[in-house]
Parts: sequence; C-alpha cells; structure tokens
Amino acid sequence: MVNLQVRIDDKLKAQAQIVAESMGLDLTQAVRMFLHQMVRENGLPFRPMADPFFCEKNMRQLEKVAKDLNERRHVQLHDLIEG
Repeated sequence: MVNLQVRIDDKLKAQAQIVAESMGLDLTQAVRMFLHQMVRENGLPFRPMADPFFCEKNMRQLEKVAKDLNERRHVQLHDLIEG
C-alpha cells in the first residue's frame, strides 16, 4: 500500500465529504472507487465537458457589461449562449 496526497481547497473537501457520507462512504473510499473505475474504463469515469456559459462570446459580453456597469453606462441586454 502507498499513500496518495492531493492538495485541494478546504471548501471542496468539506463538500465532497458531505456527498460521500450521504452515500455511506468516507472520502478515502470514494477516491479509491474513482481510481478503480478509472482503471476499469481505461480513462476518466465521466465525460469532461466545458460549461457553455463560459464560452468566449458570453465571456466577452459579460466583460462588456461589467465595464459598462463600472462606468455607470446603460447596459444592453444580451441572450447568453445555451450550449
């Protein structure tokens, strides 16, 4: 057996512990299950996806709105991308 050290944010750890405990697991068991599944699937056990909200077009619009608000200018409404 070996030890695995991972540095994570305190808040993330606390939130993850709550989720694991709700399933009757501790964080060590949950991480071990993740690693077993990763080996079994020969890849990540989930499909990483970018949140479409953070696409380049939305980010440009959000930056413009923030600038306009900071300069107390009228803000033009914009429909954000949904996917």
